[in-house]
Amino acid sequence: MGNQRGNISTWQLIAILISSMIGVGILTLPRTASTELQEVGWLGPLVGGLIVVIPLMAIIYLSRQYPGLTFVEYGPLVFGGHRHPWLGKILNIPWVLLYLLFQFLNTAMVARGFGEVIVTSVLLDTPLEVILLTLLLIVLYLCMHEFEVLVRVNELLFPIMFVPILIIPYVTINSANWYNLLPLHIDSWQGVASTAIGTFTMYTGFELMMIYFGLAMPGARISLAAWSGFAFTIVSYVLTAAAGIVVFGYEELQHLIWPTLDMVKTAQQTGWFLERIESAFLTIWMASVFTTFGNMYYSMIFATRLWLKKGIRFQRIIALIFFFPLFYVALWPQNIVEFFAYAQKLTYFSYLPTVLFPILLAVLQLIRSRSSQQVAEDKKGET
Repeated sequence: MGNQRGNISTWQLIAILISSMIGVGILTLPRTASTELQEVGWLGPLVGGLIVVIPLMAIIYLSRQYPGLTFVEYGPLVFGGHRHPWLGKILNIPWVLLYLLFQFLNTAMVARGFGEVIVTSVLLDTPLEVILLTLLLIVLYLCMHEFEVLVRVNELLFPIMFVPILIIPYVTINSANWYNLLPLHIDSWQGVASTAIGTFTMYTGFELMMIYFGLAMPGARISLAAWSGFAFTIVSYVLTAAAGIVVFGYEELQHLIWPTLDMVKTAQQTGWFLERIESAFLTIWMASVFTTFGNMYYSMIFATRLWLKKGIRFQRIIALIFFFPLFYVALWPQNIVEFFAYAQKLTYFSYLPTVLFPILLAVLQLIRSRSSQQVAEDKKGET
């Protein structure tokens, strides 16, 4: 069943993975990374990225064991096997619900973060509700189509994401104070650990591969897509955190709401060909947030559709149903301080569906395949 529908290429998988991970968080990263670690704040996203390695390995392993299937379909097989499919279905229910709940909350927070940046930086007199509605309506339109449309959008917008990676080092060199990175000394490993746990939320989006890897075309190089996408994201984050510290110093970073944006603004004095370089940067950033938001919302809708074994018509209805509560939840935080507090709580919750769930599935699958191998060997020995 699954293999017939899979037609996402390796390149498209890389585009989806990077687009899903790089989003709102990159604008606050230099501040959050240097709060505890100070001048070695760039270590935060590096160690935070290492947390992703094991669940990502688990997702790759499961996708190879069940090619052409998403976690919604292979979950019951892992939990119950072919002998007890009903047990597998029952055991899979809480995990599917957990995944859907996390995607719902995460999508709402991404939308709110997007709205806050636009309201505080660009459209100062536009109501937050109008910006959120605009973003939601565009993504709703994506959900009215099969996943090929979403994949094409990711593929189209993906090359633009390389631009900030080129802009940020250029901006930094002109207004850098390299002494801000010194001394290269870690005061507390506890600080490293808590910053890593805090910056882990920047990488959420990799768990969507439990859906999108299942839609890959036969022969697509899943591990190449996973590791190259992941490596690009880690490099982007470490560069951004280091650049922020170099330009402002860790003390000043704590007083900036969107440090990455302020860092780009410092390039105005450098006489570059753009008068307001942050406008160009924001345009690119908006494209990356749009794909993050779109991929999360679509995976939530698509997972629900697969779980209930329905068609595109059901997907359109459910996309409309989710639209209103999502808009409401995105407006929950009363101000930007509350928004950051909600986002922090969501980080701790995210470990269940993004880290624990894939690792649990992979361990169960490993035990299952080992035991069936043993049974097969025993039968061979008997004959």
